[in-house]
Amino acid sequence: MTDTTDSADTPIAAVIFDCDGTLVDSELLNARGVAELFAADHGLDLDAVAIEREFRGGQFEAMIDTLAARHGVTVAGDFTQRYREHMYGLFARALEPMPGVREAIEAIDLPKCVASSGPEKKLAVALETTDLARYFGEFVFSAYTIGVWKPEPDLFLTAAAALGVAPAHCAVIEDSDAGVEAARRAGMRVFGYDPHGAIGNHPDAALTRFSDFHDLPDLLNQKR
Repeated sequence: MTDTTDSADTPIAAVIFDCDGTLVDSELLNARGVAELFAADHGLDLDAVAIEREFRGGQFEAMIDTLAARHGVTVAGDFTQRYREHMYGLFARALEPMPGVREAIEAIDLPKCVASSGPEKKLAVALETTDLARYFGEFVFSAYTIGVWKPEPDLFLTAAAALGVAPAHCAVIEDSDAGVEAARRAGMRVFGYDPHGAIGNHPDAALTRFSDFHDLPDLLNQKR
């Protein structure tokens, strides 16, 4: 299933992948980790599925602040550190690459990188755990490195500059509204991995939706 809205015919010369929910099936695991720590610290019974839906693709600290204010609790100063350590254990036990993503990466004969809102160590753990790190080498970029998060375009622009490819010639692979908007602001074409219809309407974005990674190489080739 695809649904395409193109604003330009610029050929694609590089591909920028989001990580959580795009390369790796981590979004619900991330939300589960948050719910488990809020339960341990405050006795709250939070719905991991609801957390994932509301905060998908957003900044972690903003999510924690919102949840704490909503439930009238004060988050401990070491919450983020404990959450990260908790997630590394969850990743080691349960993290998997998205179905078909490895085959898609291997079939795409273009420069590639990863650009994620996650912190550097989390990205490294996720990519190493799923054996995807070898496809990207040093071209893995974190919003924490530059201090700017999606939907701002800075992360994708940083990635494009590192690849030496003009933004208009970059394709972004994303699964969140924040990521789609960041790609639009960067002047890039975006391919939205949307198997569950979670991406909203983006009439101003050059957006191609797809639900199966096996389709992605052909979709990219159509724009080369």
